[in-house]
Amino acid sequence: MAAQIGSFASDEARTRVLAAYDRAMAFWPEPWDERDVETAYGATRVYGYGAEGDGVPVVLLHGQSAAPTEWAPHVAALAEGRRVFAVDRVGEPGYSTQTAPVRTPEDTAAWLEEVLAGLGLERVHLVGHSYGGWVALNHAVRAPGRVASVAVYDPPRALAPLKAGFVFGAVAQFVGPESFRTRWFDELIGPTGLPAEEAEVQARFSLEAIRGFRIRLLPPQHISDEELRGVTVPALVLLGGESRVHDARRAGERARRLVPGARVEVVPGAGHGIPVALFNDRVPEFVREVEDRQDARS
Repeated sequence: MAAQIGSFASDEARTRVLAAYDRAMAFWPEPWDERDVETAYGATRVYGYGAEGDGVPVVLLHGQSAAPTEWAPHVAALAEGRRVFAVDRVGEPGYSTQTAPVRTPEDTAAWLEEVLAGLGLERVHLVGHSYGGWVALNHAVRAPGRVASVAVYDPPRALAPLKAGFVFGAVAQFVGPESFRTRWFDELIGPTGLPAEEAEVQARFSLEAIRGFRIRLLPPQHISDEELRGVTVPALVLLGGESRVHDARRAGERARRLVPGARVEVVPGAGHGIPVALFNDRVPEFVREVEDRQDARS
């Protein structure tokens, strides 16, 4: 059982990774709050931002070897008239504590459903980046009852196969020299428009996490044609045009063809990292339009 639970490589690694986490979290706008939600898979740390409003809350799901820290440049833009929650996934390097294996897509959906229920959220807009994008789409397939909409940026494997070069580079992160790891990560993320200091701090956290934490989560899974056709909630799919993770155009074509009514955009020149200005424009606009349409039908 222990081998199926994510853990820090050592006490020293835990101290180092969490120190990098705290430095990155310092870029979040104030005031924010935190709480731990108990689930069958472990205690899940959740960060909240913004005042209660008429809008449906937004729930943010971060990428692998990342954390809620990555949402620092986005939470304020998403919090107009609503609360925003950023979930620190069990089995990842952060303040959540995994106690049971997450072996299947159904387990992943069950964990997130418990988090949403524990927060008392009846309806949510799910927003995910990278692995978090797969988690969001998986939830829209398997547990859509609370989902008002889903917006994702560059979800790996969900819509198109992983590129061989990405798989090789990801494995080499564990054995390559520091110079290779840093260069590979920078090239993977690509241009985002994030201020240099913040970008360096966020990257440092992920690089520390890759070496300092043993992830035991289910890898992102291919989502079948039938499953994508069954997504009934409004969907926004943003893809980095120069993504090193997958063929963005192939992923975009599949999303357009299969996800009913999906809004799909392949972002020219963007990599796997979120382009801050574009994301902060497209996603809040999408959320508002979803709610306006729902209000018009009421």
